[in-house]
Amino acid sequence: MIEIFENLDANQQIALISAGAALLGAIIGALATLASTWLNKKVQFSGKVSLYAKIVYSKGEINRSWGYYRSHNKSGLFMQVPIWLDVCNTCGVSRILRNVNLYAYTGKDEIASFTQIQRVVEGEKTILLGDNESYTLVIPANCARRFDLNFILHEQELPTNEKAFDELILTYFDEKNNIQAFCFAKPNICWVEGPLRIEKQWITLDKKFPYAR
Repeated sequence: MIEIFENLDANQQIALISAGAALLGAIIGALATLASTWLNKKVQFSGKVSLYAKIVYSKGEINRSWGYYRSHNKSGLFMQVPIWLDVCNTCGVSRILRNVNLYAYTGKDEIASFTQIQRVVEGEKTILLGDNESYTLVIPANCARRFDLNFILHEQELPTNEKAFDELILTYFDEKNNIQAFCFAKPNICWVEGPLRIEKQWITLDKKFPYAR
């Protein structure tokens, strides 16, 4: 290679050096673009999604806290859990929480999934829950949003010998379809008619529940 280069005249040597420099510059530019794209994505996803919940009273004229109530449409009791859910997204991109739901557990065993209530209808008045009736929530970049959610579980829907539970777990699926499950609340009684005591403070959903599926 050295002999070939030395046999070239000055103009050919200059042209060859210029071509090599241009090729090297192109390679460096491409690598810089890739590095910049990778770093930008890294920065965008460097934040996290944090969830905070507060047990409140249900929307509409019948203001009920969480607890067990007599059903007019089905035999037995039903459990109602109305909450505010604050979702804080500190990432540089929008995040999606798909199918936010509540589950009843005893230890590691799932007892039942709650029903998501989309709306409350009272005469001509309709109150929409979730994100316009959807329990899949889209949170813009660097943003926090609050949602009114309500979950119901009917005693009649449970097997006779598997009605008892001792913990409620809140779950959702992330963008990779991985389930994210958090310890939400532990009712002190089960299927005894009446409201449960409401905690005044917000619940930070940061304790993972590893047994959800």
